[in-house]
Amino acid sequence: SNYLIIESQINGAVSADVRVIASLFQDTTANALAVNYNMLRTTNYGTFVYLSHYMQAGTTSATTFKIRAGGSGAGTFTFNGAFGGRYFGGVQNSFIRITEISA
Repeated sequence: SNYLIIESQINGAVSADVRVIASLFQDTTANALAVNYNMLRTTNYGTFVYLSHYMQAGTTSATTFKIRAGGSGAGTFTFNGAFGGRYFGGVQNSFIRITEISA
């Protein structure tokens, strides 16, 4: 059985002094496979959250991985930017990368 290394980096900011949280989900499963957070230094301060997860592939069928991100409390989360606007013309590098390793 093959293995998967799933890595993600989410860039953004929240309009409140809260944590930025990113969670990894698979298909329709309710519980997250992995979670990480980063504490903002101040309101609308650009930050990133990196997370990684290692797992057995477990199937040869198609599967969907999703990242959900946002603040831990009230406030607006801006993906790839701050203050409700984008950084760097919209090319800031938030990503999800999935690498399959043969067993």
